[in-house]
Amino acid sequence: MAVNMSHWFIFFLLIFEECQASTHWVVTEDGKIQAQLDSPFSLKRPYDLLALMEQEKRAIEVEELKQKLITQKEEIDHRDDKEANVEGKIYATDEDCVAAEKPLTDFDLYASTVVPFPPYKEFGDEFTEYADTMDRDIIFKKPYCYEVVDLDFSMHAFEHLTGVRDRHNLTMTAEVGLHHAVTTVENIGLYGHLVHVFLHKNKTSWILYDMAAYFWRVNGDATNAIECVRRALHFSPREYKDVTLINLGNILHLSHMSEEAAIVVHAAVDIAPNNAICHFTLGNIYAVLADYNKSAICFENAVKIQPDFTNAAQRYHAVICHSKLEKALEAQHTSLQKTLSELREYQKQHKVWSDKNDKLLSEQAPPELKLEQRLEYEEQKIRESLDGRGQDCFQFEQNGHMVLSCNMRRESYTSAQSQNMKREEEDISHNSHKKMTRKYCTK
Repeated sequence: MAVNMSHWFIFFLLIFEECQASTHWVVTEDGKIQAQLDSPFSLKRPYDLLALMEQEKRAIEVEELKQKLITQKEEIDHRDDKEANVEGKIYATDEDCVAAEKPLTDFDLYASTVVPFPPYKEFGDEFTEYADTMDRDIIFKKPYCYEVVDLDFSMHAFEHLTGVRDRHNLTMTAEVGLHHAVTTVENIGLYGHLVHVFLHKNKTSWILYDMAAYFWRVNGDATNAIECVRRALHFSPREYKDVTLINLGNILHLSHMSEEAAIVVHAAVDIAPNNAICHFTLGNIYAVLADYNKSAICFENAVKIQPDFTNAAQRYHAVICHSKLEKALEAQHTSLQKTLSELREYQKQHKVWSDKNDKLLSEQAPPELKLEQRLEYEEQKIRESLDGRGQDCFQFEQNGHMVLSCNMRRESYTSAQSQNMKREEEDISHNSHKKMTRKYCTK
């Protein structure tokens, strides 16, 4: 029978070989073993070993998740993507933004541009002389170029572009400010009438067709403006086509066909690479297309050709400034997206922690049972005290909860202390007597 019992004992040792004891007592920093009143190991079923083991595993998981959540929260809080005024900071501190004096969005990127005609090709004096002899009561006629020359197709007129091919569907903003840039004639209606008259006298003058296009640009008529530009490109010599190409580029750009406008203005740059207006116009177009690298190059070229071109210099700095700002905002956006993803993950982990913590709490003994256990513990301490009293403990109800209050009795503490001191003195006296006895015996 004893042999069988020993076999069973060894068997149980093998089963619980990997187990670790768990308790709701801890060793404090000063080496004392102290009970934990609100311990997760105070279970509803204190006799259930498996429940205790599961609770221990659960407590470890809850603590690990808690520390992980704290670390993750600190990383999110310390991330530098919460700058409230990135734009204002860059505009105030960046050297290009300061040199630009204002944001790129405050510049007119649809500014009207024209390339001057050759000096000997102007009609200023002829217009003035003819205007002086005109009957003031006549009705002004408009320069409809399709009435002057019928031109179904031209190899020089960029007919492959959608904007040119579908010119009847285009709408553009009226370029009122262009008026005094192209003529000294105060009345724009009179100017159009004069162009009409001279076109019918000279139906192959590319300059007159360009002037007719200016008239339609001032009035915001893209369809008729392109009709006149097509004929100007058809009749103009190559060395002067940059004048007409810039004309067409402006029309397409203001009609929101900026990509096609860039094609046309590039052709103008190829013909007149030393013309600052061509580079300036192309810089505006690329800025609208948000191709800031090309835009900056174009404005820089314009300044190299014409160093006193202040407007181009400012736009150069404004484009670079805007590019930096966009990169900063994109970086902040990416960081914020990452933070958002981490916050979502944090919420998921917090939900897991909350569920596990709720389970941890649900397995604990109810407050009434914990209080009962505490009372039993305090009673045991009283029974084991020196005078049988030790502490004054009493139970009362507060805010709907049962509360246990224990106070150390002074006289009990003093009595116990006196007894301990008396014992120590007796031990010292006894030890001294033994030493003296050994000494005399040795002699």
